[in-house]
Amino acid sequence: MGAGVTAGHATSDGEKRSRLIGIGLMTLSTFIFGFSNVLAKHLTTQYPIGEALVIRSGFALLLLLPFVRSADLRAIARGSAGLHLVRMVLAGIEIACFYWAVARLQLADVSTFYLSAPVMLTAISALVLRETVGPARWAATLLGFAGVLVALRPTSGALSAPAMIGLLGSLLYAIFLAVTRRLRGTPGVAMVLLQLIALTTAGAVTVPFAWETPDVPGFALMAGVGVIGICGYFCVNRALQLAPASVIAPFQYLSIIWSVVLGYLAFGDIPGVATLAGAALIIAAGAFILTLERREQAAKA
Repeated sequence: MGAGVTAGHATSDGEKRSRLIGIGLMTLSTFIFGFSNVLAKHLTTQYPIGEALVIRSGFALLLLLPFVRSADLRAIARGSAGLHLVRMVLAGIEIACFYWAVARLQLADVSTFYLSAPVMLTAISALVLRETVGPARWAATLLGFAGVLVALRPTSGALSAPAMIGLLGSLLYAIFLAVTRRLRGTPGVAMVLLQLIALTTAGAVTVPFAWETPDVPGFALMAGVGVIGICGYFCVNRALQLAPASVIAPFQYLSIIWSVVLGYLAFGDIPGVATLAGAALIIAAGAFILTLERREQAAKA
């Protein structure tokens, strides 16, 4: 009996430790991607968006290739080619929208739009994936969309083209997440590989029309963004391996804090009251949806 209790405590302690490490990695990823976004915004003021994208993604792709196994490639071949292609197209268009918006808006504004992606995913899951969504989750979804409207400030003439592009990017990202959910049986390395191929291709298409040969510091900065992105992907993937998604997902909302702090330190951006209020509504909606999912998982268990 005593040995059984000791083993049980060891397992419990191990699970707690894994969850804490997972939470730490997810928190670290929000800072990594926030810092990466600052560098991306800086790059778009000096170089064409497509050029920055192709160098950044291409360099990250070269870093990833040594870790790709033949089993990963076979998993891609066995999967749904059509869905993989749709996911790649979504990734290419979404990142172009993000870069275009972040070059013209404050980081906090663009981050707020993207915070709505998990909320949008709920609606997409119900309307497209035919998943069951109850009244409470629909209410949270509507609250999240209300937060988007508050952040957009439609009555103050803020419905600008960059804002609409940023919102379109967040919608495409939500659809991207839905497609990724359908392909969850594919190894993570294979998914990142296809995503980087899509981003590199999207940037390469624009190179013949807009290219400015970067100097050594510029090229190093673009390559550095690629390295940082790989580190962020690693943190997220490892966090999901160590802790349940419902445990670590709420910590992704720390990204808005990093966007505000880093945006102010790097560019002197001060987010408006509407942006912060909208972000608060979106976070509340997302947290409520995650709470519902956690209760459903507990009930099934």
